[in-house]
Amino acid sequence: MYECHGHVAMDGVDFGAAMARHRNGVDKEFVRRNLKSCAEAGISFFRDGGDRCMASAFAGEIAGEYGIDYRTPVFAIHKHGYYGSIVGRSFRSMKDFAALVAEARKLGADFIKIMASGILGFKTDGKIGGPSLTYEEMREAVRIASGEGFCVMAHVNGAENIKNALSAGVKSIEHGFWPDSGVIEYFLQSGAVWVPTVATVRNLLGREGFSCEVLGRILETQGAVLREAYAKGVLIACGSDSGAINVPHGKGTHDERSYLKELGIDTERGDRRISELFRAEGAY
Repeated sequence: MYECHGHVAMDGVDFGAAMARHRNGVDKEFVRRNLKSCAEAGISFFRDGGDRCMASAFAGEIAGEYGIDYRTPVFAIHKHGYYGSIVGRSFRSMKDFAALVAEARKLGADFIKIMASGILGFKTDGKIGGPSLTYEEMREAVRIASGEGFCVMAHVNGAENIKNALSAGVKSIEHGFWPDSGVIEYFLQSGAVWVPTVATVRNLLGREGFSCEVLGRILETQGAVLREAYAKGVLIACGSDSGAINVPHGKGTHDERSYLKELGIDTERGDRRISELFRAEGAY
């Protein structure tokens, strides 16, 4: 089974508490427990979304003990002042970005993850919070990463942001909430994979403090485009964002597969494409 987007540093319950575990260095037993949960759930491939505390780097060293083919960017990269500090490091200039890519390579990264937009206001109106990277910034980020032999994974929400990321050359779109049907042609032209992380929204339904009406609109909008995209040949992969709130390791992956099956989507081709693409050149 494939988990194409997870965070081994997180616990699926409380982000702050999970990060506190690694404040004085990686909580290795915590990471091992999460890998064990994944293995017991039948997960043999895990692509991490990165963290700011080197937990995924440690997981990459030991995942083989659990029979897991593990890929990590080590840390995600975000523009200073933009969303992304919870999972990575920031840049102010593209020179800074290039330095972070070089550092990621030294630390054993398999690919680069960029934070191209903000997250959704699940507790308010569901809109995307904060500024997004421009097309030019994304294109330059992809150029720099490609020059180091890396594919780029992009956290991105919003139809125009998705189109910009795909036009810039990213190889996978993570989340992709608030799409429109126009994104489909961009996926088909680029050959990129969509990792929709439906479980991050679906698993919040009924949770105190979250609006079912808002969550429902987000799911309905994304689900309609996902169905159409899949019917037209877009590759879609199973990634639950495991470790996020209400998305525990192991169970979250099974939830995601179930939700996508409800939409009539088989992720086998997309899962395999992720495993083929997201490994640094020369790593095999």
